[in-house]
Amino acid sequence: MAFKKSNKTETKEMNYVVEEDYGTISSKGDWDLKLRLVSWNGNDSKYDLRAWKTEDDGTEKCRKGLTLTGEETENLYKLLGKIAKEK
Repeated sequence: MAFKKSNKTETKEMNYVVEEDYGTISSKGDWDLKLRLVSWNGNDSKYDLRAWKTEDDGTEKCRKGLTLTGEETENLYKLLGKIAKEK
């Protein structure tokens, strides 16, 4: 399957609501890798793992990240548990 790269420069505004902030996994410079429960563009909330930066004016910027449903999060938890037992 081939992927066609888009030449669009139009930026779609993303709206989000942080419903729960579970904590910071790591920090690098001004960016914090956080696990949160986020609703993007009014959709159902998902577990969200991505880097966030708080600006001086209190606004936030984020980088690309990973969103998981509750079921996907449970499956990831089980896989990480297996990895932890092997160490």
